[in-house]
Amino acid sequence: MLDAPVANDHRPRVAAERRARMRRKLVESALLVFAEKGVDSSVIEDVIAAAGVSRGTFYNYFRTNQEILVAAIEELGNELVDMIESRVEALPSPAERLFTGLRLYLGAAGRFPLFARFITRVGPQAVGPDNLVYKYIPIHLAEGIKAGEFVDAPVGVTLDMIVGAGLVAVARISARRVDDAYLVAMLLALARSLWLDGARAEALISQPLAPLALEPDSLLMRSHARFDKQRRRKRDAEG
Repeated sequence: MLDAPVANDHRPRVAAERRARMRRKLVESALLVFAEKGVDSSVIEDVIAAAGVSRGTFYNYFRTNQEILVAAIEELGNELVDMIESRVEALPSPAERLFTGLRLYLGAAGRFPLFARFITRVGPQAVGPDNLVYKYIPIHLAEGIKAGEFVDAPVGVTLDMIVGAGLVAVARISARRVDDAYLVAMLLALARSLWLDGARAEALISQPLAPLALEPDSLLMRSHARFDKQRRRKRDAEG
């Protein structure tokens, strides 16, 4: 006689949660390694050491250094962009959504040095083809053109201008070679390139803006907490 199936067998769910936690730990560790050493100088052994796992465990999740780099880029970038979009989606105009989102993105770079350093180390590929900026920003640009807020220019060209300016600004933030005046001037220059009314642009960029409220379990918060801990350890060792 066959045994009756066990009711409420949670083992598959528990196993899936365990795998998700381990994968997340590996991605967090990769963020720290790439931010510290850069892309070309980092190897799988560095990630394994940072995560405190075996080589076999690593290969259960990722096959190459490039594969975990892509995962780190996509997961960190898309988590942040999703949070920004959820914050701005209810704003009344495309221009307000776009420029509030840019301000929140640059604000995150200033608040989280690990994020800024990682983006700078990775370079242009930090905004890869699967990044959600390529989903959301074109929508805001197209709606802004339709509403008469932006000039009717090719969305792809304008998108590349915005992404490029954002990457340069994050690099300057990471190197501490930028101040609020520079960021305001950069955003105003972008607004002028879109032919957004000058007074309107200044009003959007100067209005008070609360920073993103991030969940403690978000990848950005968890990885930054580890980054802060490492920095404190290093200061204590040197001092």
